[in-house]
Amino acid sequence: VVLQNVFNLIYGPNETDFKGNKALCYDIKINFRFYHLGGNNVNFFLKKYRGTVDVSVIDEENVILYDYNPQEFIYTRIRKGMEHRNATKYPIVFQLNTHNKAVQVIIVRQNVAKEWLRRRKLTDGSNICILHSIGRCGSTLFANIISQTKQFNVLSEPFPITRLGFTLAQNSETTPMDSPENLDLIRTVFLLLCKKEDERYFIKSTVTLTGHLINLVHKALPQVKELFLHRALTNVLPSFQKLLGTLRFYGLTRIAFDLIPMKYRNIWKKIEAETDSVYKRAAFLILVQMHPYYLECQAGRTMRAYSFESIVRNKEAFCRDLFSYLDINQKLLPQALSAFSIDSQEGLPLSKKILGQYPKVVLSDEERRWV
Repeated sequence: VVLQNVFNLIYGPNETDFKGNKALCYDIKINFRFYHLGGNNVNFFLKKYRGTVDVSVIDEENVILYDYNPQEFIYTRIRKGMEHRNATKYPIVFQLNTHNKAVQVIIVRQNVAKEWLRRRKLTDGSNICILHSIGRCGSTLFANIISQTKQFNVLSEPFPITRLGFTLAQNSETTPMDSPENLDLIRTVFLLLCKKEDERYFIKSTVTLTGHLINLVHKALPQVKELFLHRALTNVLPSFQKLLGTLRFYGLTRIAFDLIPMKYRNIWKKIEAETDSVYKRAAFLILVQMHPYYLECQAGRTMRAYSFESIVRNKEAFCRDLFSYLDINQKLLPQALSAFSIDSQEGLPLSKKILGQYPKVVLSDEERRWV
């Protein structure tokens, strides 16, 4: 941070650079590659100010929305030639790709970006499909199936969507989740991510702590298509612990309660004394992910939902139903089915090869009954 402040004093920007419909452009001198689950952070770059550029730069193919704050949208320019929307080649996590492959940081004031969006024709979300899930339930496989058809730009866990989940939940004590300003922010973030009006986008949302977006995205983008993916908790919970390890699994369940909507935090306070098991806390968090879907069903809204168990039980029937819903040519079925024969997370700590080396996690009889 100190070194960055020195760079800013020497190279700028100046106050006049923040005026007008321009974006601020920085060259990345040192990219502190991150390998943690904390999300994107522009402070992991050492940046040298380059100058202002026209806001139309955000429409370029290799300029990607990276994060945002209350005043600005933050973009990174990634290396040319990287197929950042290829979920087969880069299965997870989209946020890592926008960080580790970055060569520039481009900062646009929110009002300037929104003015740029007003020139767009497609603003109802009709070219967007979003997959919500509870985690460890086949969402990466799902995204890979879509990617194999080459009919969608697949964005696997873009961090701005995660940031949306955090922002709206943390502010829910004072601001209604569906307030006009929140819906405007949701609309803006999604449209900035899905910026090509003549192309279709499939977004796999971050698997945890974004479930409440199910109640909100369709209010901001009435024509968006949404899917929900789930799996038996008796498989999900051990899978999370196997992935994270006992200590990190425990730590996640402790931290996560500050990142869920206030109404669920209030419920948690009433039952906290009864939840003496880390599995009970984790199960509560997953139910928080599922409950918004339940509320939408109660309200009479139709949303396609699949279980991991049903997908693997009849792969072809699942793909045909999904293709019909998303208007994908049935002739592309063989390409989609090929996704089942590869490890969708190969080369990552999440891969079957690596996780297969860890001891199997088994729920106790008491934990299984509770779940």
